[in-house]
Amino acid sequence: MSKITKCQGCGAILQTENQSHVGYVDDLSFDYCQACFKLLHYGDAPAHFHPEDLPQLPEGALIFMVSSVLHLDLLFSYPVHRYQPLAHFVYIINQIDLLPASTNLDLLVEKITEKAKHMMIPYVDIILMSSKNHYDLEQLKTYIDEFHATHIYLLGVQNAGKTTIFKALTENNKALAFKKAGLTQEALTGTYKDKIIYDMPGLYQAGYLHQLLPYKTYKKLIPDQRIKPRVYQLKKNQAIMIEGLIAISFLGDLTNVVLYLSPEVHIHKTNQDRIKPLLESKEEHFKITVENYEEKSFKVTKGKHQLTFADMGFMHVTGPLTIKLTLAKGLHITLTEALFQ
Repeated sequence: MSKITKCQGCGAILQTENQSHVGYVDDLSFDYCQACFKLLHYGDAPAHFHPEDLPQLPEGALIFMVSSVLHLDLLFSYPVHRYQPLAHFVYIINQIDLLPASTNLDLLVEKITEKAKHMMIPYVDIILMSSKNHYDLEQLKTYIDEFHATHIYLLGVQNAGKTTIFKALTENNKALAFKKAGLTQEALTGTYKDKIIYDMPGLYQAGYLHQLLPYKTYKKLIPDQRIKPRVYQLKKNQAIMIEGLIAISFLGDLTNVVLYLSPEVHIHKTNQDRIKPLLESKEEHFKITVENYEEKSFKVTKGKHQLTFADMGFMHVTGPLTIKLTLAKGLHITLTEALFQ
């Protein structure tokens, strides 16, 4: 029986038969498949497979459901507990280092707890952390030591930071952790003391930036450092454009909005009647555009709400008001209650 060798970057089974399939290498002695080698050394990102099926989870396993603060609108959206009700579920809210230093984290935990209770989500704990913070990682190790479970799974939406956590727990320096959706192809396994850690492929989410833009473009739009909120006061008939991707207008006389986006993202304030002509000649005005657009609207009730723009960031706005959008066709966008001030 031939030995199965896996890519140490993405976990795909290495093969030499088909160059267009996942895991291709010229030689099975290589550490990385061709796709991971190009990503690691040249920043080139061929398409990866996006798994949609949940893995088989054993009874008594410790499941870390990892969510980025950029993906909080999807928190508890994947009912993993229904597939294995006898596992222990801990929700990790990762990348809190992206939030402004003034963020009320106690309120964030309170709101998340309320949401879990409302949705009847079973969990053991909710942990706020940054996978880039050494202290947080050491605290996570101490937390794991308290469990008798020998199998620990890292699950969550793509680009939530699972592999960064995996590398820290297992001291693996070959697994790849980039802002590349669908990078992990098969489970990466490693050990922490007497426990086996599984870094699972990211759960697929439609409408994220990787579906609309090439890797070298969308990676710049996803924040990787603390976000400095940008506050805009809009008068009647004014609008905001986010790159050539999203145009936002409001029905009302005066609106204050707060945008939480990467400093790399260009924001342009304009008049509502300029949106259509700007997008009709988009290449002249914007560096980042798409081919097709669609329109959506949201009615915001009283109180502070969050409009999430795929995996790029979000906006806080206080209702009541109506929001009208012209956005890249297919872009994931949601309106939820704001989880922090």
